[in-house]
Amino acid sequence: MKNATIMNVISSYSIKKRMKIINILISTVVLMGLFSCNNDELAIQQGDCIPFYFSDTYKYPIVPGTADWKELKSLTEKIQACQIPNEKLKSISTDGLLETLLNYPLILDYGAFNQKQDGFERIKSENNGFNELYGRTDFFEVIVERYELMSLNCGKNLYPPFIGEIMTPIQISFQTIEFFILQDELLDEINSNQRTQIFESILDKLQEKKEHGISQNENLVSYAILGKLMLLENYSPFVIINEENNIVPMLKRIPIGFDFTMLEIIEDNAKEFIASR
Repeated sequence: MKNATIMNVISSYSIKKRMKIINILISTVVLMGLFSCNNDELAIQQGDCIPFYFSDTYKYPIVPGTADWKELKSLTEKIQACQIPNEKLKSISTDGLLETLLNYPLILDYGAFNQKQDGFERIKSENNGFNELYGRTDFFEVIVERYELMSLNCGKNLYPPFIGEIMTPIQISFQTIEFFILQDELLDEINSNQRTQIFESILDKLQEKKEHGISQNENLVSYAILGKLMLLENYSPFVIINEENNIVPMLKRIPIGFDFTMLEIIEDNAKEFIASR
């Protein structure tokens, strides 16, 4: 009877939503079979911290931590080894493509740059999946849903990207997916309602991250998104402040170190912007 009830609920969703629910249910069953847990650990796995699973996510044939990866002597060789086959790009779902790129073995290279946006732009240009992802008409819906489902309440971070066997800190996980959101290819193309939707999500997550002790410096991408969106929406109080202080153009590059008083101005204006909607 329970199984019938679950399937009836699932059937009320769209095909895409049904596939996501089914995949999550499969992940739950797999996790319960693979791990022996106490009740608290099991509750975490059944709650906010279930890993995302999309059956068509591309699995890179060579990844960090393997002998084959160690044999790659140059960055060019590593980039070439991580290209997604063209036939895969034609058939992969947007959900699967986003997961594929979040797991891109070189995705965290942006952290080596003095201005992290420079690093992310290099990553975008080197992997053939990014042009495809930003060209998808459903990319906005996919990434917003993915972002909103991320949780800060996991005992361990089950969200990619992973580098070899090293688990990525939660603040880096949020920063990475926020870099996907910050790009002009997305924010410049969505409509006003969509901008407000992502604005609210970013602001809500920012408050949560601050409550969890994640520093302002680790939240620079969040502030950059909020500032850029207020300018795109022509929110006049912030437009004037930005013209006087040149906040967003400097922040959009995500430099190492930033005037935290400027971040407080962005956050204060963001709250006022939402209150005015």
